Amino acid sequence: MKMKDFGPGFPEWTELGQDGGLDPLGMQRPIEAIYQSLLPGISTITLRFRYYSFFVWMLEVYAREQGSTDPVSFRAFQRRCETLFALIAARGSTELGVAGIDWAQKQLNNVPNDPEAIIDFSIGADPDTDVGQRYLRNKGGAFGGIYATQMFEMGLITLGDDRNPIAVCTNRALPLAEAFAVEIGELETAFLRCVKGGTVTLADLDRMAPMQPSEILAGSAEHRLLVQILLGQVSPAIAPDKLRRSTALMLLQLIGATKEVPRAEAVKWEWFGAGHHAAAPVPATEDVRSLWALYQACDLMRLAYENILDLALDILQEAEMRRMPLSEVITELVGLVDVPDGMTWRSYSASLLEGLDTAKAARLADERMVEARASGERATRMQSVVELVSALVERTAAFGELLDSALNAPDHFQSLRTEVKYLQAREQENARTVLGALVRERVLKRHLWVASRKFRDQKAYTFLIEPEEGLLRYRDRFRVSPSSPRLDQAMRFLRDVKLIDNAGLTDFGRAELDAA
Repeated sequence: MKMKDFGPGFPEWTELGQDGGLDPLGMQRPIEAIYQSLLPGISTITLRFRYYSFFVWMLEVYAREQGSTDPVSFRAFQRRCETLFALIAARGSTELGVAGIDWAQKQLNNVPNDPEAIIDFSIGADPDTDVGQRYLRNKGGAFGGIYATQMFEMGLITLGDDRNPIAVCTNRALPLAEAFAVEIGELETAFLRCVKGGTVTLADLDRMAPMQPSEILAGSAEHRLLVQILLGQVSPAIAPDKLRRSTALMLLQLIGATKEVPRAEAVKWEWFGAGHHAAAPVPATEDVRSLWALYQACDLMRLAYENILDLALDILQEAEMRRMPLSEVITELVGLVDVPDGMTWRSYSASLLEGLDTAKAARLADERMVEARASGERATRMQSVVELVSALVERTAAFGELLDSALNAPDHFQSLRTEVKYLQAREQENARTVLGALVRERVLKRHLWVASRKFRDQKAYTFLIEPEEGLLRYRDRFRVSPSSPRLDQAMRFLRDVKLIDNAGLTDFGRAELDAA
């Protein structure tokens, strides 16, 4: 696997981790490059899988009923479809993860509970109406702003171009569009009548309840096709299918072992090798499992460095006039760690592991780091950071050539690969000196470099610390948090297509796992 070509504007805003997209050390994008390839067609904001059926059906209806290549015409139709879908989902037991659901609930609350009560959704669907009245602020709606690119990755649509700016279903999608039409039957006529008029009665919404995201009928043609698409079983296969299939099968295996739907953090630790439910890999998933382990190692290294930066901000915030010389900040941070005099970095790092399995040592260090941050114990936190970094450097030996091939990018893309190289090159140097250099070069000066590039290339002022007349000045905070690699969304999709439920694997899920 090769890293994506990020172009000349590195570093940029990213979708993960920090409030507002802040990536203070420029370490997230290499991480995203790994996990985005492992769940193609699913993003952090694609929340319900039936949208994939609904949208391919919508595209086919538009092509059949209107056929105009005018983007304005398509957007008006699309947004009305989405708005009505949100109202259907909000009626009765409110569905989660539906675009515009808050807007829809307000509309329902503003009408009497009378079957003949009418909701006019034409204004909310209009992309040119006041922002406060729209069902979604984004004029592209849920299809244009959320689902289109992921459906393209799954091979379901071709995106618009200069000749035809309207997305079109691929041959892979046509059976799904037809299956959805069969599933809703005569409701199609009622739905399109309401879309055309821009109004709907409560009685209409009740009749159209079978269109809700959770109402995929187990065993139906739509259900079978969605399972095949999610699990990469469609023929002819495309490159992303195998990766998505492997990850989905690994999730089914883990859920079968735990008999529950685990949190994403638990999944990441299992695949890193520091979980509690070790099992033989599902056939044909070994390579993907290694990539998930590498992803976790990369993210942990980022978290370790960001904790150093966060500790530096603590120190600067408490300093007189919130300013200190760089050398004093470094001295205070290094002083939090118990480093014996005269010991090399290699010897000191090895002593921290004490014969522990490297994956489990990393998990213990991460847990202590998180707890120490919450309690404000700076020495414990900094010591845990060093223990985590040491464990990760040792852990990389298990990745072999994968470390270089998956993180194949210039060294200004700071990543697990660059940091392992940095520390291994200095392993015979004095441990305290190496730690001081790491804090200075790989964290504090690194942040200033990243922030200056963002300011130059994107006009985004993201400095958390600023140089000022030979001093560092505190400016702002950021949120340290693990990345969110779409695992929760993947498990939501598995639930939508009845492969899992609260008790773990369903009969459908067990059958898919047994057949793998």
